[in-house]
Amino acid sequence: MNILDGMEPAPGPGQAVRMMKEACVSSVGMGQSSVMDLDELIDGQKVQASVIVFLVLTILAVVADGFNIAVMGVAAPDLVRSWHISPHAILPLQLAGVFGLLIGAPLLGGLGDRIGRKRVIITALLAFGVLALLSMAARTPAQLALLRFLTGVGLGGLIPNVIALTAEVAPKRLRGMFIIIVNFGVPAGFALPGVVSAALVPIYGWPVLFLAGGLLSLAIGLCAIPLLPESIRYLLNRGDRAAEVTRLARQLRPDLAIDAHTRFAVAVRQGGHGGSPRRLFSDGLGAITPLLWIVLAANQFTNFFMVSWLPLLLRSIGAGTQRIGLTTTMYSIGGIVGGLALVFIIDQLGVLPIVVLFAIGVPVVALIGLPHLSAIAIVGVIALAGFCVTGNNFGINAVLGTLYPTAIRSMATGWGQALGRVGALLAQVAGGMLLSRHVPFAAVFIAPAASLLIAVVAAAALGVLCYRRVGGYRLGEATVPDTVVVHSEDGDLLLDGSKQLP
Repeated sequence: MNILDGMEPAPGPGQAVRMMKEACVSSVGMGQSSVMDLDELIDGQKVQASVIVFLVLTILAVVADGFNIAVMGVAAPDLVRSWHISPHAILPLQLAGVFGLLIGAPLLGGLGDRIGRKRVIITALLAFGVLALLSMAARTPAQLALLRFLTGVGLGGLIPNVIALTAEVAPKRLRGMFIIIVNFGVPAGFALPGVVSAALVPIYGWPVLFLAGGLLSLAIGLCAIPLLPESIRYLLNRGDRAAEVTRLARQLRPDLAIDAHTRFAVAVRQGGHGGSPRRLFSDGLGAITPLLWIVLAANQFTNFFMVSWLPLLLRSIGAGTQRIGLTTTMYSIGGIVGGLALVFIIDQLGVLPIVVLFAIGVPVVALIGLPHLSAIAIVGVIALAGFCVTGNNFGINAVLGTLYPTAIRSMATGWGQALGRVGALLAQVAGGMLLSRHVPFAAVFIAPAASLLIAVVAAAALGVLCYRRVGGYRLGEATVPDTVVVHSEDGDLLLDGSKQLP
């Protein structure tokens, strides 16, 4: 059964795009070669083995990403004890990783629009896997800081390309759901270092955390080489890998007769693949893009504050290694549950549930520092905070991967992730300052709660703009293609959308 059966066609601009494609099909004729609408090809696919393999691989890739991001925060208490350094001396190590993420996200995000999403994903996995193993040999904070910076560059490039690839593989009306499912790997990855810490660090010490992260990343990267597909949209825009396009099209739709002579009609923006970041503010995106960046930065501030500093803050009130590991794991589990809550509503309600989760998260995060809470109560509040904060990462990434067109999707996601890392960077600075000044545990969590309050306002404004733009809560690409291209091995036929259609 087709998973899109019974769903009504997209209104508004989508109708014009379909007319343009039909005109292209009419123009080239149906002689010896057939012409297929790429959107219909992708939207008509069934949930089959290849889709499941894709989702499993991308989820595991994001798990490896989350593990290697969170590992520094979990290793911090044991590094402080083993190296006999003060807790605030961990700050440069945290900052090094975030600076790497800040550079890697736009750099490797844009690279994915040029050389392909698959190549960047595999390169990133292998690179930060090797760097994680090298981190085991660090003997000084300076050595580990350098390795964490380089690891962060690789980590920064993974998520933008995974989101872009997922958005281009998924049926249009399920893009948000697919992106959220893939991003389940983030809190799962955040949770694993806590489990490894509780089970193995008391026996083998902090290096075992980097050993686990490195081996996990390398194993997934090697599996992705033969199994992860490239984006068929990206390949069509390249125009020089016709055989791979045909193979992927057959894999997507084994029910159709597709051969080397089949042509594919796809709507695109003029200007080709990639380009200047100025394109992120064109076509009516001038207010949407910065609001989305503010939402990302505010959420990442709170998320990284929790992931990076919660273990040390719990240690400051007397918690042991096992309790710290299990408590931080509950934060990530709460995030997974939050993501599950968004899976079936994000495509229908767009930004609305994101605003609601932020509004709930403000008082919940502030409650973590409430005096005289029992150990069980703290765990419960932290899990609910994860539900609202990490859970909301799913929704924001779904919006980020859905709003922008194929030609700039990796770049847009990379810049969004990079600006989000500014919030993460500020979280490291704020946490280090609060620790160094010995701010009471009860007052520490006012800062991340205030950041979520900013996110509430920005997300509400973003929701209003998106609603006005598309005439409803459902999200779609925020630009209207002005050209339809029929790609084939014999050359491309262009139809300008401004011309009168037959």
